[in-house]
Amino acid sequence: MNGVQFIVGIGLMALPSIAMANADKDAVKAVIKAVRASEDLTALYPDAIDSREIASLARVAKCSALNLMKQKSGYYTVVWDCGAKGALGMQVAVEGGIVTAISTMEVGMRPNNAGRP
Repeated sequence: MNGVQFIVGIGLMALPSIAMANADKDAVKAVIKAVRASEDLTALYPDAIDSREIASLARVAKCSALNLMKQKSGYYTVVWDCGAKGALGMQVAVEGGIVTAISTMEVGMRPNNAGRP
């Protein structure tokens, strides 16, 4: 096996993990879309969402989803900006492109460090 074949082989082995990452991110984007459309989340994601979270997610349907961030493997965080009403964080756990858990959390503001050296 020459060097080019070795590099191509490594690249081909990495393709499934890249595809899986995209499938996970696509699944999170589908959750965001479902929340925005006020869809029945318990029907779409059975066993992934606690009934206590539904009310929180219903309130952010008219808010803007900001900052889709990948956290540790299989976890994504989305910040919903609701203007004067504040913000809400949502964590989505995904495994193999399938949403396994959706939860909400409070979002705190970072101090403004402008003017500090």
